Amino acid sequence: MIEFKNVSKIYETGTEAVHNATFSIEKGEFAFLVGTSGSGKSTLIKLILKEEEASRGNIIINGKDITYLRQKRVPYLRRSMGVVFQDFRLLPDKTVYDNVAFAMHIVRATPKHIRRQVPMVLSLVGLSNKAKMYPNELSGGEQQRVALARALVNNPSMIIADEPTRKFRPRNSLGYYEFIK
Repeated sequence: MIEFKNVSKIYETGTEAVHNATFSIEKGEFAFLVGTSGSGKSTLIKLILKEEEASRGNIIINGKDITYLRQKRVPYLRRSMGVVFQDFRLLPDKTVYDNVAFAMHIVRATPKHIRRQVPMVLSLVGLSNKAKMYPNELSGGEQQRVALARALVNNPSMIIADEPTRKFRPRNSLGYYEFIK
C-alpha cells in the first residue's frame, strides 16, 4: 500500500529531513510514526501526498511508483487517500456538513450519494448535531473530528493523519484509534 525505498529529502537549505527511509505499510496495517519536533514526520507525509518531491529513492503507493508522477496526475493519486492535516484545513465559510460534502463534490459524487454519506460519517465521529455550525463555532477537537469525517467520507484505501489526536480529549482519542484499526 505504501512503500519507501531508500528515500531521502534534502531541502535547498541543506537540511536533510528524511534520510534513506525504507519501509512498507501493507493493506490493513496501522502504523505510527513517532519522533521529536523537526524529525521529518510531516515531510514524510508531504512526500506521500506529493506535496514534496523526494531527493532520492522511490515511493510506491497502491502498487504504483509515484516518484516521477506528473503533477496533473497528483489529484487522482490523492483520491485514494483520506488526509487529516495538522491544521485541519477546514473551509471557514462552509458549515460542518458542507466541509465534509466538499470532499465528495471534488470526486463528482452524486447529490443523492452525498446526502446519504455525509450524515452517516458525521454520526460516526459524533457530530450529527453540529452539521449546521461553522468551524469557528467548534472546539479544536470538534474541528479535528470534522477533518476526520472529511477524510473518511469517500471510503479511501488509506487514512494519512498528521498528529491525529492532538486536540482530542483522552476519552475521545481512544475511540478513534479503535475505529481506524
